[in-house]
Amino acid sequence: MLFHSYFFVIKKDNYENSSRMKFFILALLAVSAAADRIIGGAPLTPNQVPYLVNIQRYGSLMCGGSLITSNFVLSAAHCDNNAPSLTVTAGDYSLSSTDGTEQVSGVSKTIPHPYYSTNTLENDIMLVQLSSPVTTNAYVQFAELPAEHHQPEPGTMCNVYGWGNTLAVGSDYPDTPYGVTVPVISNADCNAAYGGGIYNTMVCMGYLGSGGKDSCQGDSGGPAECDGILTGIVSWGNGCADAAYPGVYTCICHYISWINQYI
Repeated sequence: MLFHSYFFVIKKDNYENSSRMKFFILALLAVSAAADRIIGGAPLTPNQVPYLVNIQRYGSLMCGGSLITSNFVLSAAHCDNNAPSLTVTAGDYSLSSTDGTEQVSGVSKTIPHPYYSTNTLENDIMLVQLSSPVTTNAYVQFAELPAEHHQPEPGTMCNVYGWGNTLAVGSDYPDTPYGVTVPVISNADCNAAYGGGIYNTMVCMGYLGSGGKDSCQGDSGGPAECDGILTGIVSWGNGCADAAYPGVYTCICHYISWINQYI
């Protein structure tokens, strides 16, 4: 495998300044980091995805996540930050106003995968332990985890959700969450597109050759749902909605035993 110098554009946004700058990680791999927003999708309705949460740092949106128990959220390891600075909001819709359905919890601990690599983004998965449990209702539910090692077949249509950027060029961060439907691409085709760097614990989704639909900055850590099952975590990609480069997600099915150690 040939190695080349690339910049990773992690699908993570800090919302703490007006430029909403992307985070860059220099790596010696023929890949680039994930985007954090939903492109080519449509707004969700309230409680359409009741397991979707947002993770904020000092009150500013940082990443997305998925509620899997009353005390744990699943997100991306590249979203890891100082736990006391973080809050998790379940049942949220509008970021700028109070919906009356929100449940806000502090974070007692972040548990990134012990073998997460900042160079390759392999094992980009993290558990977030809440300091107070949430209560399920019409607006707050748990995501259904996949069967162990049950990777989705190429062509499977999946839905990706988040509050991230909605423009492939420029930026437009919505006040309410968006969703987009994209197909699973084989790891072989994805690996060919990126010239290497796709591991069997990753799953790629998007439209090779046409682009136009993807996650992007701000969607990091958020869910990709296939056939009603929480299948992927927004991780990385070369830009957003690029016809030559699909989005790359952590494939949750390979981490069920690790998750079960904690929940």
